[in-house]
Parts: sequence; structure tokens; C-alpha cells
Amino acid sequence: MSRTEFTESGTPINEIRQAVVTEAFRDAIGQRVLVLIPQFPFLIIGEIVDVVSDYVLIDVETTHITEFEERVIRLHLDDIEVFFIEDGNTEIPTIC
Repeated sequence: MSRTEFTESGTPINEIRQAVVTEAFRDAIGQRVLVLIPQFPFLIIGEIVDVVSDYVLIDVETTHITEFEERVIRLHLDDIEVFFIEDGNTEIPTIC
């Protein structure tokens, strides 16, 4: 049985995580992102199109499955293990 972690103020940590990640993606609409997820295809590089509730829409530039490229996909924020959003200082390389 899993145990819910809380902050000192009583807010569940997962709620804070979801809010922070949602805000990071919402603030970066139009920017490129690199996302790692546990499910295949694991790696996705593309442009953030929108954030709808707890889903991010990404226009896929590169992934392991060419059929997913040049399509907008919807990822649940909880499925994202690691992400990097271009910040103007560091760019995600273009992978052909």
C-alpha cells in the first residue's frame, strides 16, 4: 500500500509536483522539449503545442517510431519521467 507524502502545510507532494510541471509546460508553449517516458518509444523531441488539464500536446519532431513524427501527440504529465525545455541558453540537438 502506498503512502501519500505531505508538506508541512498538509498539501500532498504529488499535487505540488503536478502543478509545477503543468506550469513549466504551459509557460513553454511554442518551445522545443525533450521528454523521456517509461513506455516505448521512450524519447520524444518536439514543440510544445498546448497544455490541456494534465496532458501536454507535443508536435513530434523526432522519436524512435517514424510514424509518430510530424504528428501532435498527447502525453499525460504523470507519464513523464524526465524533461528538458529549451531555455535560450542550451538547445536540444536536432536528430535526423
